Amino acid sequence: MTGERVSLRPIRFPGHPKKGEILTMLHSRSLRHVVLALAASLVVGCAPSLKVNVLQPARVNLGAAKQLTVVQTEGRKGARDYLVDELARQARAGGYFQVADRTDEGIVVKVAGRSVQIINAGTGPAQTQDEIGIRIDVNDWDAEKKTETIQEKDSKGRVTEREVKFYEAKTVASVTAFNTAGKAMLAEQEYETVGRGEDKDEAITNAGRALVSQLLYDITPKYVTKSIRLDGDDKAQEPIIDVAREGNVPRAITEMEAYVQSNPQNAAALYNLAVLLDATGKYPEALELYTKAISLSSKDFYVDMKAECAKRLADQQALSQ
Repeated sequence: MTGERVSLRPIRFPGHPKKGEILTMLHSRSLRHVVLALAASLVVGCAPSLKVNVLQPARVNLGAAKQLTVVQTEGRKGARDYLVDELARQARAGGYFQVADRTDEGIVVKVAGRSVQIINAGTGPAQTQDEIGIRIDVNDWDAEKKTETIQEKDSKGRVTEREVKFYEAKTVASVTAFNTAGKAMLAEQEYETVGRGEDKDEAITNAGRALVSQLLYDITPKYVTKSIRLDGDDKAQEPIIDVAREGNVPRAITEMEAYVQSNPQNAAALYNLAVLLDATGKYPEALELYTKAISLSSKDFYVDMKAECAKRLADQQALSQ
């Protein structure tokens, strides 16, 4: 309402001419805009929708591979062994990647830019299509004793100081991840983490654990929940929408397909069928129906949902390469 003038105008009701019986009302174009905006927000808030979990690529996309194979490690042996074991443990807990240790087979790789060359294939089998090779170079792995002064306040507001002794560790490792074609998704990517502990081993363990967590965060796809809006304007489709929202999406698809056959020019039916297919991961079919619905209707959210579906298809294709 900024910049617009709001005026008050007295209104007289027929049959009641007395001055004391007056109702004051707001009369402005701004008020009408506010009411319309509120009504629109209520409609959007009440619109039916489906929530779906979709898998999105990580910052570093490893494609369809779910097997990580550590082929070579360099640096302090104790640190190398810890990182390989911790990588296997955290990957197993995450439930997406499996980790194999082939560092004892004599495999040697050379990293040059974004390419990796196998210098020595070692004694084991060749790398497979669904396998990502990992090389880890430990650059720093140590801890030092430190002292920190902590201020504490008692119940009477008196401040006291005390010294706390602890160990702080820094771990640094460079990681290379490459596919069977020799393409490096990670090319000597440096990870540096710190950790604290009451003793040196605890501090280093905490720092090393954090390093592996950062690596897995960068390469592990993640499920996210998305809400796909349905079109509830056609009351005849409400029973089908209710079936979908109750969890039986396959049945809802069958019923909506029959409805579309009987109403081929019904934009809401085409759109809702697109949403149902979208929710089941049938993105190309859904995009075709979104396009048809958009050609018959000017609703903005049709375009928005189509764009989101296109993004899901792109993510799916990226994860299948």
